[in-house]
Amino acid sequence: MRPHAEEFEKAGARLAVIGNGWPAMAKSWAEHNGFPSSVAVLTDPTRKAYDLAGLKRSRAATLGPRAAMNFLRALRRGFRQGSIKGDAWQQGGALIVRPGGKVVFRHVSSAPGDHASASTLLSALNAAS
Repeated sequence: MRPHAEEFEKAGARLAVIGNGWPAMAKSWAEHNGFPSSVAVLTDPTRKAYDLAGLKRSRAATLGPRAAMNFLRALRRGFRQGSIKGDAWQQGGALIVRPGGKVVFRHVSSAPGDHASASTLLSALNAAS
């Protein structure tokens, strides 16, 4: 999402990234990945936010064949995985939440590397406006 932060802001959204490591890990990760200060980088070591969002936690998903394929695809594109911080078995996702807390879009990752594209999220954001 980092390369598209400005597009989301122009569409009236405020981006937030929620990790599950400790606060120092989140700060280091945000700096390493060059997130602009307009993006809220938060952390929830208890993973309650993940549970409330209905996101999966799975050892099989993290180590399964789909994860391996996604890892190889990312490697070919130049991504290099650093050391894992936080809960390695927790899968991610993406939500679009309207003011007042109404979720209008939800993507539940089935494996590491399973992300909703920026264009999918922007389309959902525009449809919800």
